[in-house]
Amino acid sequence: MNQELVDRAIALKPLLRERARDAEIARKTPKETAQDYIDSGVLKSLQPKKYGGHQADWETMLSVIMALAQGDASQAWVAAVYSVHVLDVTMYPEQAQQEVWGNNPDQLVVSGVAPSGKGERTDDGVIVSGRWGFVSGVAHGNWAELGFMMPHAKTGELTHHLCLVPAECLDIEDTWHVMGITGSGSCHVSVKDVLVPHHRIITRTDQRQGTAPGTTCHEDKIYQTPYLAVPPSVLASVVVGAAEGALEEYLEFTKARSQRNVAVAERESMQLRVAESSVEIDLARVLLLRIAEEASSGMREFGQLSVEKRARMRRDTAYACTLSKRAVERLFEASGAHGLYLNETFQRQYRDVKAASNHIAIGWDRCGGTYGRVALGLEPGPDEI
Repeated sequence: MNQELVDRAIALKPLLRERARDAEIARKTPKETAQDYIDSGVLKSLQPKKYGGHQADWETMLSVIMALAQGDASQAWVAAVYSVHVLDVTMYPEQAQQEVWGNNPDQLVVSGVAPSGKGERTDDGVIVSGRWGFVSGVAHGNWAELGFMMPHAKTGELTHHLCLVPAECLDIEDTWHVMGITGSGSCHVSVKDVLVPHHRIITRTDQRQGTAPGTTCHEDKIYQTPYLAVPPSVLASVVVGAAEGALEEYLEFTKARSQRNVAVAERESMQLRVAESSVEIDLARVLLLRIAEEASSGMREFGQLSVEKRARMRRDTAYACTLSKRAVERLFEASGAHGLYLNETFQRQYRDVKAASNHIAIGWDRCGGTYGRVALGLEPGPDEI
């Protein structure tokens, strides 16, 4: 793990906390934060060295995001999105990678990967149109990865494709009015009749299996990581980091609380809540870091991850979120009126943990079910691992 990068992320924590309320009111991450991310290099943990990155490992990326989320989950969510899209870019042909990073390795990539668009092939490329939601960090994005349906070039079967387009092609709609992760600015975007060259298009299946054409450009097999094995845990790192920040905040204001001249901290019930929540949050971190370590070593040593291991990674990603939600909920129930004020950090962390866990890629119902199918000898189902 690259501890220097993690330390840089830890150093940004007080800045993110200071800007958290403004980010929530503005409903997007401040441009100062985006610039701090670029200046510190914390978004490049996995970016190839030949494109100005650190080419570290998954442990570094997850640890960086958890550190940032201790400061503010919304701004950390944006960092998670920018960071994990490094893997996406490496899966496109080398010409596309050069277009994104060749002249500027600090490019920020956002995405709307749901197949909400449609594509029509021409001799020069594919004409793409559509509308996508939940495009986090789009206010500062330079490129966007968008999903669309189009017949497969070989089979003719209608297939989920992905493409890279410059951010200036996007129409941004201010739709992000939500109860949590408010500062992520996850708005809707649309494009109309944008011509995308063939080298900036891959299939979603190839991306998910880690077999997209760009993976052959890199000797490091970490860039062949199956997409649903580890990247969802990058988003889960926001949940776990926010829970860690919530526990830290809870301890601070609870130490100072008293009722009828009796310190609240003296209550055994309060001590037990803190103990149980803290161990759940610790276990959530352990689960994510196990995923990261096994993915980094498994890909670099063997170039693959078994179906069983990928299913367990899905399970552990979602359960880390379940543990975090459970832990913060327990603390919130005993936070008293202090936990209700909108200008207080704790209630925001509580809402952010709950909201971030709602992402479809890290929800327990889907991920737990996938593991259960594999454990029982069944096929995991389409697009599940």
